Amino acid sequence: MCAFVRIIRICLTMAMISRRGFVGGALAVGGAAILPSGAFAAATPRLTFGVVSDIHIGGKPDAEEQLEKVLRWFAEKNVDAVLCPGDIAHSGLISDIEKFAAAWHRAFPDGRAADGRKVELMISTGNHDVDAWGGRWKNFSEGQMLAQRFCYKDNPERTWQRLFGQPWELIWRREVKGYTFIGSQWSSLKPPIEAYMKENAATFDPSKPFFYCQHEHPKGTCHGAYSMGDDRGESVRALSPFPNAVAITGHSHCAISDERTVWQGAFTSIGAGCMHEGAGGFNYDNVTASWHPSYRTRLMTSLADPNSWGGDAKGGGCELVEVFDGHLVVHRRSVAFGSPIGPAWVVPIPARKDGPFDFTKRTAQRKAQGAVPQFAADAKISARFCPQGHALESAAHKGEPCIYVTFPRARTVKGSRVFDYTVEAIADGMASPVVRKLIAAGFAYPEEYADIPGECLFSAAELPPDKPIRFTVTPRDCFGLAGKPLIGKFQS
Repeated sequence: MCAFVRIIRICLTMAMISRRGFVGGALAVGGAAILPSGAFAAATPRLTFGVVSDIHIGGKPDAEEQLEKVLRWFAEKNVDAVLCPGDIAHSGLISDIEKFAAAWHRAFPDGRAADGRKVELMISTGNHDVDAWGGRWKNFSEGQMLAQRFCYKDNPERTWQRLFGQPWELIWRREVKGYTFIGSQWSSLKPPIEAYMKENAATFDPSKPFFYCQHEHPKGTCHGAYSMGDDRGESVRALSPFPNAVAITGHSHCAISDERTVWQGAFTSIGAGCMHEGAGGFNYDNVTASWHPSYRTRLMTSLADPNSWGGDAKGGGCELVEVFDGHLVVHRRSVAFGSPIGPAWVVPIPARKDGPFDFTKRTAQRKAQGAVPQFAADAKISARFCPQGHALESAAHKGEPCIYVTFPRARTVKGSRVFDYTVEAIADGMASPVVRKLIAAGFAYPEEYADIPGECLFSAAELPPDKPIRFTVTPRDCFGLAGKPLIGKFQS
């Protein structure tokens, strides 16, 4: 295909997206990808569906309100289906699943759009739904378990039929506008997905994508290190024979601002994020969680709610997926801000291992293009001694003398935005620097809201008194590529 024709087709697709209400969300084609011939031939998508995951009703006071907001936005976008990869209830209580169903029926009365079309609701349960993580059921009597806990005896069968008009199945299958969706319930129920896929392989149209939904990311796929693999790799083995398979999963709460949200190898894997927070992992000095062993000993408080998994309460998101011939367009939307989280991704289908969403290939391309976050030329580090402590100190260190360090946000370069920082402090006589690893404040936000300075603390006890201290701040993108460090000195 000549370059001119390719540009015209891209423009037509972008114009279509603008008409559907996605102005401001440019298209990003996995690095320097070239889509196959005919990829932009369809004027409108063949299928449109919404994705919302990890709602945690019962764990967050505004979860039901946020869910309805998301569902009504899906309704405005004329979706054909809504996919939920689990954790709809925080502690697996029937009363919380009832709240999910109520929000669904308010947004889609009788499961239908405003024009009367049927809108398919497809849910795969998560660990909070099935194993009732969160503990609100503890010390229940037998009668209370039967009345309130969703995954207990025959409650799933009765509850699912009553609330959603659907049979409860360990593995479910739906056909929507000629496209197949497969769903698997939480792994502790042991759904035999590997055997199911082998038995049904001949029923999947190889010329079209099919969509697979479970709670946990398939091991080693999207979000890299946060692909926890709770299913022991079974879904990877089940999907690897199908390059047209698209897994859509949640569980990690990883922010969908992260470029590792989409992975392609033997198949495609897309992270669904979390409706109420955007997390980047708990191994950061400014991100923690109440259940993590280091929670009470860290010097710094969390960026967000200390009782959360460890993410930013304004960083939650949802997705809208448009299916075209030969590719998907994945739109990411902030729930808190009501605007796009970065450009939409154009994901070619079927997947190939050397394709544009291969992590190694994307990292190499960015490095070659100099697409790494950088500080502005006039950026400076600011540091001050706080003899009475600082508000950022955790409860375990409250009031201890410390040095407060702040610096401007690193700028986005060629679409590569800052994901985290390393901050090092060293003085004469020290064998090695004291290091802080920080997630970038606002990393999960839409770009226009993400210009938030970085800040961190060093305990006065960590650094020698009366000596000049050199601070070095290095910005990195989500693939670990580092920009030029910012250096500053401080004399206490």
